Amino acid sequence: MKVVGKLVVVFLFLWMTTAFAGEVSPWVGASPAQSRLVLESAQYAGTGTHRAGVQIKLEPGWWTYWRAPGSSGMPPMFDWSGSENLADEPELVWPMPLRSVAYGEALNLYKNEVVFPIEFRAADPAKPVRLHLKVAFGICRDVCVPKAAEHEVILPPATGALKVNETNARLIASYVGRKPSNDPAETGMQIRGVETQQNGRNVYLSIKVKGLKARFSSLVLVEGPNLIRVAEVKARPTADLKTKLLVLRLGDAEKVRDLSGKRIRVTLIDDGRALEQVWVVGAEGSSLVGFELTPAPRRPIGQEPWAANPGNE
Repeated sequence: MKVVGKLVVVFLFLWMTTAFAGEVSPWVGASPAQSRLVLESAQYAGTGTHRAGVQIKLEPGWWTYWRAPGSSGMPPMFDWSGSENLADEPELVWPMPLRSVAYGEALNLYKNEVVFPIEFRAADPAKPVRLHLKVAFGICRDVCVPKAAEHEVILPPATGALKVNETNARLIASYVGRKPSNDPAETGMQIRGVETQQNGRNVYLSIKVKGLKARFSSLVLVEGPNLIRVAEVKARPTADLKTKLLVLRLGDAEKVRDLSGKRIRVTLIDDGRALEQVWVVGAEGSSLVGFELTPAPRRPIGQEPWAANPGNE
């Protein structure tokens, strides 16, 4: 995390642990940020998909970060390795962030409250499911503080009809609804092609997009093999008045691996809308081929805590 003006990084990595059986776990952490697990139900049934959420509550004026923080910052990191009786690692949803500027830096953040929905499945429907989470996240206002907490809930198999907590279910669903859409018709944005270009020693990613509205710039996040880049990009005109070109610098040609034929996930945020698709670089119509073949990462690829984001340098 960069130190800007009176920003001071205070390292407070102290794990706080609690175990609970119920529809919510107790809040963990002291002011100005607390976290907990929220579940649709205190039990589960069968091997189908069940929902829960990681809820972070912030005091006014404080914020935490999206998986691509922006110019600097610490993205939330989720470690489910202590869980038991899961068919696979929980799938996590990243709600669309607020784009903001603080201390002269462009940031992608959450204020007041955020819930990261998860979906999980039991491996053995006859045994309890133990959800064990270690979460680390950065919060900022006048100082930036790394926070960490540990949560655990135990869900027994339902003995009768599954009882759903409607309040929790609505809360989780509301944040599921804030994730970037993969549907061009829903967002009004359509990616028409993704390819790499080289100019001298620099490698760029060129994205053709129909339906951009932002007057100044769009937020572009690209994730691929050993690669994450995020930047505010001003659209360039093309021969088609409805289609614009977003060009993102990936880095030095000697350091950036050849992405031709590789799958990358492209997230575009423009004028309050967010589109997220998987594309094969250089292939026509590859969003259809690669759609949902790459799950959302648990953490940004190649990013460590408090490392400045590679950005568009």
